[in-house]
Amino acid sequence: METKLVPGVGRLPYPAYRGKEPYIFVSYAHVDSPRVFPEIAHFNEAGFHVWYDEGIAPGNEWSEAIAEALSNCAVFVVMITQKSAVRPNVLNEIDYALNENKPFLAIFLEETQLSPGLKLRISRMQAILKYNMSDEEYAFKFVEAFTRFGLPYEAKEAPAVQSAGSTGPGESKAQLSSAINGTHPFGDYIPKGTAVLTDGLGKEYSAIGNSLVYKPVGKIEFQTLHNLVSMDKSSNGYVLKDTAGRESLLKTHPGDELLFLGAAENKGIGLLEPEKIQINMVETIRVDPENTPDRKICYCRVQMKDGVFLTPREFLFFSVNENNGTPPVMKLKKDLNKYSKKGYASLLMMKKLTVVKVGEAVGPYGDHRSLEVTVQYPGEDSETFTIDGYFAVYAMGADGEIHSLKREELQEIEVL
Repeated sequence: METKLVPGVGRLPYPAYRGKEPYIFVSYAHVDSPRVFPEIAHFNEAGFHVWYDEGIAPGNEWSEAIAEALSNCAVFVVMITQKSAVRPNVLNEIDYALNENKPFLAIFLEETQLSPGLKLRISRMQAILKYNMSDEEYAFKFVEAFTRFGLPYEAKEAPAVQSAGSTGPGESKAQLSSAINGTHPFGDYIPKGTAVLTDGLGKEYSAIGNSLVYKPVGKIEFQTLHNLVSMDKSSNGYVLKDTAGRESLLKTHPGDELLFLGAAENKGIGLLEPEKIQINMVETIRVDPENTPDRKICYCRVQMKDGVFLTPREFLFFSVNENNGTPPVMKLKKDLNKYSKKGYASLLMMKKLTVVKVGEAVGPYGDHRSLEVTVQYPGEDSETFTIDGYFAVYAMGADGEIHSLKREELQEIEVL
């Protein structure tokens, strides 16, 4: 993309964002432009929208344009150097962002001695010490920070399924199993068929046929809709018909959900979660078992004591007790941040989770044995922590069946 050359500043990395999607506001000293512009380019290349003050249109008042951009931004980022830390414009923008309670991230491009007043104001804000990191670690840190703040993330394309030992629609289960050097009774999930869901307004959703899972509201329970051919709403629930022509009745309640893998690949941050719809909004489902969408699946390789199986990352859940009382209040999570001191132990950031030790204690409400685990992140970063309390792991096996993994049998989870 051709960009303009600004006298005394340098060539802009790309035009500042002017759309209505959530964006990052970057505050910096113009004298630091040669160092800051590559960072802005990195954010953009990672898929985030960025506004910076070279985006001010000719004729606009500088202060009004800055205030408007700050007011509308989703995240405020300040590039800290010895020079920017004393620039009045940068300090004013910091004050404005803090007063407006904007999600705040300070990126230190160099070791900087802050004034007592500035140190007091931003000492509790999240910071990244870029000057003390490798490029890989820095990229990991800012992506993790922005996504945690809720910014949409246009993730890089997932590795080809074949390189992860998984299969496309045309490959056999035997090929997949031999590629991961072992099988488990749960079996590897292999996508099969296409389901078309129609809601009460006539809107259609397309899903992988053997990924339809019914989840009652407020419960950690899963019911796989096996061998489904059709599902039709009736006066007292849903009539299900399977491939053998058998019919059954599914009774539901308001708020119950239908989880599924969409037929189209999801490249955004949402790829951690299965797609979902409140089941009472569904009027009909029709399944073509012979027509499987040609989409990539991001797999987790789950190592158990008696074998290995592959599960879609969207359908691997941690079930975590949300309070310290009893009985436990369990919630499905895609992260273990409650236990991690580093605070970013999510499936998006993990490369591998390895069980080090299983404790002995047993509680009155189910398995209460502690788990000591080591989690590896991108680069050389890792940490070991203990999951102490009511906790479970769920994963999808063959034919879309959701299984609870026994903690004494779980050995390793690797995100492929």
